[in-house]
Amino acid sequence: MTSRIRTSLLRHADQADGAVPVVRIGWADVPGRLRVALFLGVAGAVLLVAGPAIGLVEDGPAAGFGALPVLAALAVVPPLLAIGFVVAKAPATGAAVLVGSAMLAPGRALVDAQFAVDPLLTSRPEILVPTVLAPLSAAPGLWLLLAGHGAMALAGLLAVGRAGAIPGTPYASEFDDHSADRSTKAQGTSLVLALIAALLAAVGLLLAPFRSDNAFVLASSVIDAPPLARFGVLLLAGAAAAGAVFGAGSARPSVARGVVLGVTAAVAGVTVPQLAAGTAVDHLHLAPGPVIALSALVALTVAVWLLNRQENPAEDRATELDTGRLHLIAGILGLASAAAALAAATSVQLVVTGGLDRPVAYSSRLFVPAAIVVLALAVPLLFARAAAATRPAFAVAVIAIPLVAASSSDAVFTAISASDAVSAGPGAWFGGIAAVLAVAAACVAALAGVVERDDVDLTERQANLTLAAPLAAAALFAIGAFGLPVLKAPGFVAPGIWSHFRPASWGLLLGVVVVLAIIAVAAFSRPPRGGALLAGAAALVAVHALEFALTSDRAEGATAGPGTWLSLACVAALLVAALIAAIARPAVKTRR
Repeated sequence: MTSRIRTSLLRHADQADGAVPVVRIGWADVPGRLRVALFLGVAGAVLLVAGPAIGLVEDGPAAGFGALPVLAALAVVPPLLAIGFVVAKAPATGAAVLVGSAMLAPGRALVDAQFAVDPLLTSRPEILVPTVLAPLSAAPGLWLLLAGHGAMALAGLLAVGRAGAIPGTPYASEFDDHSADRSTKAQGTSLVLALIAALLAAVGLLLAPFRSDNAFVLASSVIDAPPLARFGVLLLAGAAAAGAVFGAGSARPSVARGVVLGVTAAVAGVTVPQLAAGTAVDHLHLAPGPVIALSALVALTVAVWLLNRQENPAEDRATELDTGRLHLIAGILGLASAAAALAAATSVQLVVTGGLDRPVAYSSRLFVPAAIVVLALAVPLLFARAAAATRPAFAVAVIAIPLVAASSSDAVFTAISASDAVSAGPGAWFGGIAAVLAVAAACVAALAGVVERDDVDLTERQANLTLAAPLAAAALFAIGAFGLPVLKAPGFVAPGIWSHFRPASWGLLLGVVVVLAIIAVAAFSRPPRGGALLAGAAALVAVHALEFALTSDRAEGATAGPGTWLSLACVAALLVAALIAAIARPAVKTRR
């Protein structure tokens, strides 16, 4: 009881001064589950250091540089930060650090598991630099390293949410007291910055870790990486992006600060050794990928911490972002993106010299339906009465343009790499511009949604169980729609997510991630907004489904592949779910 009284007095004292409420919780108030998580975090760090120290391969070659001190420092950073926040009486922030760093543990484990399959393909000069092509086998240190990743993942899982705290206790009160929530302005700004940083971080992690002039050290991007490491890098990039957005968009200041800091610390554990190898190992050179990823997340971390230092939330809420202005900006960006997409579809994609025939850019034909969809949804955003209802569908459907741009760029890159007489034409540049404008429009529309939700009480909203069946079907269909080829023909190899990863695969990966995320969000959304989200997802998948009809001429004897039929099935399931959500009765109450 004494600790609760102390917590209450501290909160009211902060509110009297007009500052953001800050709860200082002593060690005695830390939940037992969080204490176990801290122990696992320390144990995981020890294992992450012990593995490389003992050796990951039997009789393996030496590392390219003395990396063990660097690896040890990077391993202990997340648990030490968490313990430091607990000692500083901010255990919720410490728990969030563990959560953020744990999000990358599965991906890091998959990347390290490549040592068990073929160490020569690992591209890990901080661990070993081969000098011959003799086979190598895994050593006991590898299993310690993988156990360390498992311990870190479990620590984050135990620290999620209230970390087992009993409702009414000081630790749980930090999550239950909505007076301590971040302001809409801080939360919305952080979310937009997080979307940009997440995109940069994901791209940076997927690029080559360094440039190599050493035939024994492969500088592989995600496209050239061996299968196990490829899936690990994809999981790393996705987890880093998701962690950044989840953390920055949280209404809890402690969660926002801690999760973003934890994600940044984990990404540093991946990228800092790559940067060190690029500078310290002979015949290796720095590459932009690790620099982009780490810089983006460091900048986001600084921004989130600064945005949480609000002097007076009441004044900040008086200057909230205007949804009408955000709708207008999103609409203008959408119109500009649609115009650029139409220009890409009607312009020359490839410039050919030397008397060669110009290849037909079949994929660029998809820009037309994508532009029509975006145009149809962008125009209502310019009018106040229709903007709010249209915005959710627009925010999702506008992703169709980056999806098409990735497919179109695949043909451009393939042609350029095949001949020095081929170069990118104006259509390729218009496609890139359209994709950038589309992403910007989606970010602004998402920010408008964050601002709008601040006026709605969503604390009692539960999942809409009537949507369970169509949403589950749509999710399964979406995985097949984007993961399987839409076109089959003799000798034709389609880009994919699971195999034959090419530039077009980025669009497929983006499409399936967006659709699955919308399915998850729509289940808990207000019925009208959820229906609009699902309608936008249906439009996105419909553009993908048109690929066979518009590009079948590129291969002789082409027939519709399973991706086409599953795309149509996904569109149908999404439309059924959207109709059910649209006619459902709202069950939320406004705060004001």
